[in-house]
Amino acid sequence: MFKVIRRVRWVGMVGMFAIVLAACGASAPTAPAASTPAAGSGSAATGGETIKIGAVVPLTGRYAGGATLVKNGYELAVEDINKAGGIDVGGRKVSIELTILDDESDATKTVQRLETLNSSNQVSAYLGGFGSDLHAAAAAVAEKNKIPYIGVGFALKKIHENGYKYLFSPFIKSPDIAKASFDTLDSLTPKPAKVAIFAEKTDWGAELEGLWRDEAQKRGYQLVADEQYAPGAKDFAQLITKAKDAGAETFVLIRKGYSLGQIDLTPFAASHHRDHDCNFDKTHRVLLAIGVDLD
Repeated sequence: MFKVIRRVRWVGMVGMFAIVLAACGASAPTAPAASTPAAGSGSAATGGETIKIGAVVPLTGRYAGGATLVKNGYELAVEDINKAGGIDVGGRKVSIELTILDDESDATKTVQRLETLNSSNQVSAYLGGFGSDLHAAAAAVAEKNKIPYIGVGFALKKIHENGYKYLFSPFIKSPDIAKASFDTLDSLTPKPAKVAIFAEKTDWGAELEGLWRDEAQKRGYQLVADEQYAPGAKDFAQLITKAKDAGAETFVLIRKGYSLGQIDLTPFAASHHRDHDCNFDKTHRVLLAIGVDLD
């Protein structure tokens, strides 16, 4: 059931381009080119008109774990849509030709790849990858080139307050994540009282850190530790030990691009189970890991 639901979600997300393209006045579909799509791209249905969509996804580097899911979802969606006859653009059924490029989890290369998709591939729309810092860089390029951009795995809210007309992001934002995090803590029995926050040193980390602080204060939690760590860090032993010494009963953590099993949480509890995102020891400590894969 989960796999079916995930496939439908991605199909619907890519299908949004039918609306986005019409609203933004995308360039006209083209006849199939003689050359084949680049390696790693989704394939368009044979025959008829095609519309070119370009995706820049961090298939390597620190975001590769989450980005692989995004890539697979795009390819499944394009396959399903093309099998069903394509998307409706201006009253005509048009197949999707998807080109996927790797930006190596580097925002500078995100910009370069998007420019390549515009100049060389002449795409009508962009699909984003994974990681708010990469999306933030991409959104500015899309606005400059006047090409619709859909960003998934994109929780940073402040970019959406810049008045961009070509940015679309059907994804939960930082205020919702902060509220949901503390809704979860409020629901626990016994309810923890002392909270430690670990935030990544990125724009999204700073944004969510501030919102977590606000939620903690508003709901009567005692914030005993508020720490930052470098992007890509896996060893949290020192931070966790410091927070435990301060009496923390709850750890709220941002961790993008890695599975929970790749993070060193040895000091967190006597036993750690990779198939759980909430672990309890004898003092009812809780870990909320935001943005991790559980496998």
